[in-house]
Amino acid sequence: MTQGTRLAVLISVCCGALIAGQGAPAASQATETTSRLEVGTPIDRAISGRQQHVYEFALKAGEYANVIVEQRGIDVVVSVLDASGNLIAEFDAESRNDGRERAGVVAESASGCRVRIRARFSRAPAGRYGVWLGEIRPATERDRDLFDAHRLSTEAVVLNGAGKYDEALSFAARALELGEKALGAQDAYVADLLARLADIHRTKGDTSTAEQLFVRAIAIDRATLGTNRLQTATHIGRLAALYNAAEDFVKSGPLLDEALAITERSVGAVHPQMVQRLMDLSLLHSSRLDYDRAVPLLERALTIAEATLETGDILRIAALSNLGDVYSQLGDYDRGETLLTQALEAAEKTFGPENPRLTTPLQNLGTIARNRKQYARALDLLWRAEAIREKALGPRHTQTATLLLNIGNVYSDQGDYTRAREMFTRARDVLETSAGPFHKLTMLSLSNLARVYTAEGDIAHALEYQARVDGVLERQIQFNLAIGSEREKLAYFANTMERTSRTLSLHAQHAGNDAAAAELAATAVVQRKGRVLDAMAGSLLTLRERLNADDQAALDRLRTTTSQLAALALNGPGRTAFADYRARLTSLDQEREKLESEVSARSAEFRAQSRPVTLSALQAAVPDRAALLEFVVFQPFDAKAPVDSESQFGPSRYIAYVVRRQGAVRWKELGSSEEIDAAVAALRGALRDPKRVDVKQRARELDRKVMQPIRAMVGDATQLLISPDGELNLIPFEALVDEEGRYLVERFAISYLTTGRDLLRLQVPRPSQGEPLIVADPFFGEPPTVVTTHASGTSVTQASMKTARRSITTAGDLSGVYFAPLAGTGEEARIIKSLFPAARVLTGTHATKTELQQVGAPSILHVATHGFFLEEAAVGETATIQNPLLRSGLALSGANLQRGAADRGILTALEAANLNLWGTKLVTLSACDTGIGEVRSGEGVYGLRRAFVLAGAETLVMSLWPVSDYVTREMMTGYYRGLQTGLGRGDALRRTQLAMLARPNRRHPFHWASFIQAGEWANLEGRR
Repeated sequence: MTQGTRLAVLISVCCGALIAGQGAPAASQATETTSRLEVGTPIDRAISGRQQHVYEFALKAGEYANVIVEQRGIDVVVSVLDASGNLIAEFDAESRNDGRERAGVVAESASGCRVRIRARFSRAPAGRYGVWLGEIRPATERDRDLFDAHRLSTEAVVLNGAGKYDEALSFAARALELGEKALGAQDAYVADLLARLADIHRTKGDTSTAEQLFVRAIAIDRATLGTNRLQTATHIGRLAALYNAAEDFVKSGPLLDEALAITERSVGAVHPQMVQRLMDLSLLHSSRLDYDRAVPLLERALTIAEATLETGDILRIAALSNLGDVYSQLGDYDRGETLLTQALEAAEKTFGPENPRLTTPLQNLGTIARNRKQYARALDLLWRAEAIREKALGPRHTQTATLLLNIGNVYSDQGDYTRAREMFTRARDVLETSAGPFHKLTMLSLSNLARVYTAEGDIAHALEYQARVDGVLERQIQFNLAIGSEREKLAYFANTMERTSRTLSLHAQHAGNDAAAAELAATAVVQRKGRVLDAMAGSLLTLRERLNADDQAALDRLRTTTSQLAALALNGPGRTAFADYRARLTSLDQEREKLESEVSARSAEFRAQSRPVTLSALQAAVPDRAALLEFVVFQPFDAKAPVDSESQFGPSRYIAYVVRRQGAVRWKELGSSEEIDAAVAALRGALRDPKRVDVKQRARELDRKVMQPIRAMVGDATQLLISPDGELNLIPFEALVDEEGRYLVERFAISYLTTGRDLLRLQVPRPSQGEPLIVADPFFGEPPTVVTTHASGTSVTQASMKTARRSITTAGDLSGVYFAPLAGTGEEARIIKSLFPAARVLTGTHATKTELQQVGAPSILHVATHGFFLEEAAVGETATIQNPLLRSGLALSGANLQRGAADRGILTALEAANLNLWGTKLVTLSACDTGIGEVRSGEGVYGLRRAFVLAGAETLVMSLWPVSDYVTREMMTGYYRGLQTGLGRGDALRRTQLAMLARPNRRHPFHWASFIQAGEWANLEGRR
């Protein structure tokens, strides 16, 4: 299921838009009128959820009466009615089943007054209450102001529910003014008035004002009511819903969790108030495309709603609509349509055929009809929704524009591209000013226009709009990858990679001879490859810890300004005049650039991390005799396929972009990723077994697919800077065999990059801060012998593990894994020490995780130990570790003795990414399989290989399969001798490989191709 153009439209209900929390009228309740209320004479009554009791009393003009209702096991609402039974004001301050409601009534003329008492929720169990008049006296100015505040606020709720938002805003603002006058600015009722006003501003699209009002309300709640009252939870939840809508999940997530916890403590797990909290939390997850979490929350919300709310209650309608929409997004149209139809029928029966509450189920039903190719029905539903929404919100409102996008999708699916383009253009014009230039809906309108132009064959306009899409997306990535959990970042970026596939498809399928299209595609690849992994490592937080106080302050100012810019850009202008919004956006952007320059001047490390990624900057970083090879996996996109259909994206394919210092970007589509990945797997099997005689054949087969098609594009280059993707990350290109039967190592010097973007990092000088550090032969400890199974399926016992460094490749966790002693690595350490006498050596019990975490950028870091990689849980199993950087690492002293999160003998890749290696010239992971990990297309390898680059290391030498200690020691000895004589970090490894290749007993690539070099290839003094 793709999410390229699907509009997820879910309802987030604001309780302030309801009369005392009731979305359905109380017409079904039995009315019973009793005798008059008297001062000081209580009446004790039983009441069920479907009953309402009406009381009368007399007041003279200008008199005030205080009606007191004591709740005894049921939450009730007190309504003040006029002589005709019409609602004047409503009182519902106490949301618990016990406690007092106080209704202060002021009579404008001599007449009989009436109050109605009913259960807040009509399906609530029966309870009792007591009611009496506390006093009757002349009304004071304060009494009049407070009664008018309740009256106006009640009317504002009615108007808001009817879609008359401007009138509702006026009434709510006046109610707040009177409430503050009567009670002061710090009263709990004033907080509720603030939140009700905020709800209307939010509906009107003025999110900035709504946020300020909600924040004020919550501060008052916390000070006056504490954190165990339902009103506090309600207001927190409504602010979180505001952040949800703006996709500010860092802010919304903790607030949603807090609101849910307070609500459950206050009213229990099965209560109508829980429905809203669960829906808001589900919306957070569905917005991040995390439906595994969203669906159970919505199903629980609907179960509670069906058990506790009437059919016409807006919360129950919202639960039906939201769950129906999520089902439809998952492709379960039958269940989705059933629930959405129920929601629509209930809303229409309760609120009437023109109420704005109908537009969401209408819109989502229209989308289902489109997906089922019921185009006439889809247009009827969507145009009806558009008419209602335009009448309520106006033609230039963001929510109105979303319907235009959906209507355009119907025309597009029909092949009526002229009308589709008209709808998308109208939507774009509205969204650029109502939502702002960086909003996801604005980008969607641009993307849809690019798609339609492509379908029409107008490639010039398609490229123009795709370039605009990529520009907006780059800013969105900057803002969004700074927020959310690891799981959320992965979900977000999965959708982003679909956008990349569109750019690559437009180039490869429709504009293959267009140099600008090739540049657009190549730029998208180098900008986006590896972005999630960079964000997950938290490198800026680690950088902050390494700065002095002044530099930290500058970085903090930059982060604050970036957050403000992100919020403004993603939220849009709201009710702010667009010219003022644009000026504020420009001002913050300029301030951010200024602070970025200031921090860059203070920190070379920050400068390397924050350099703008452009194709011209990248080409300038490619040496004259080198070629950057950017491999990428993409899914071909069919612009004419129905929106969100499975046929929109075809099977994955590899494409390669070749970037030289001079000249245009060259490229070649290589073929099916399934076929290429199969060739990779076949070669890996042959490489890992020195007895295999078909290794050259397998290497030639893969070369024919991935290197031969682009060899001519490399030209006179003698050095290849390879940025692989997908399964290509797991093979050494040095071992591929060309048309002449030669290994590529014999023709090219090869260095690896996660992305060509790494070349820009390498241009920033990094002075070392310490002498070389060698970690070898750790004391792992000696628990009882444990047998563990490796990726190859063979069992490795304590005895057999003594001769080789191993990568423990298993699923789940490290419990039961035994790390065997590695005495041979001690000799390796001694040889390297003899070549670099200043090196510090840590072995035995000194080779600890703590020591490694305290290093301060040694010039060389050599680690000789076991590595591990935990496979992702199989289907049906529970994933215990979601962050891939926590599933790989190194075993250090005590690794066999300590387990768990605080394990001091295991260094995970996430922890490695936060080491202080800025200035470290070389990290050598002299353990087996340290170059493998979880492979994700567009991201590289989630594991140690990227972690040490993020930690600041210029160069990383790592392995792709296990070899014996003897062969490893031979490789490392030759490599470090070459470094000591001044050879480059890449050339020293290549010469060692060529020397081994020349020996009869080392010709199989198993021996010489296991280790690869990534990053900077210059010698230790920086000379290339």
